[in-house]
Amino acid sequence: MPIVRIIYEKKGPAKFISANYISKIFERSLRRLYIPLEFSSGYTHRVKMSLGPPLAVGISGTNEVIDVHLVNRQIESCEIVENLNKILPDGLKVVDCYYLKDNEKSPPAIKSACYTIKISDKKNFEILESWKIIFQSNEFIEIEIPLEKLKHKQLFEIFGSNNVISRRLIFL
Repeated sequence: MPIVRIIYEKKGPAKFISANYISKIFERSLRRLYIPLEFSSGYTHRVKMSLGPPLAVGISGTNEVIDVHLVNRQIESCEIVENLNKILPDGLKVVDCYYLKDNEKSPPAIKSACYTIKISDKKNFEILESWKIIFQSNEFIEIEIPLEKLKHKQLFEIFGSNNVISRRLIFL
């Protein structure tokens, strides 16, 4: 069965949508477009989809990922992008979409992410040892963080909730 990978942005008002609800939004949108989705077997059938690492409420994402299992390839990936962008809520936008090759993994291997924090209050921040500073200025700081060691709560504790935080996934 073909698997389509959807790369999307979660910005603006959509950054306040939880990871659980993101999957429901995409499932409903794909159903609305009559895309032939594959369902799990068992008593309660669910759409077979894999989401990337969860993103905390209040953090923007620039290249979030969802893999969706389809019954067939009757629709082109460019049509999926165009049609989804017409019906997704404000702040959610499909950036790219493509069918996985037979040897590609689903979900994708993602070990780390780059977080960009726009700093509004000028104070010294203590960065954890496992975090790697990529860029730092008076207004921005970019940090590469291994996802297995990250709790988004730590970001909010260190930088506060009034700073703007954005995530970019690093695919292997």
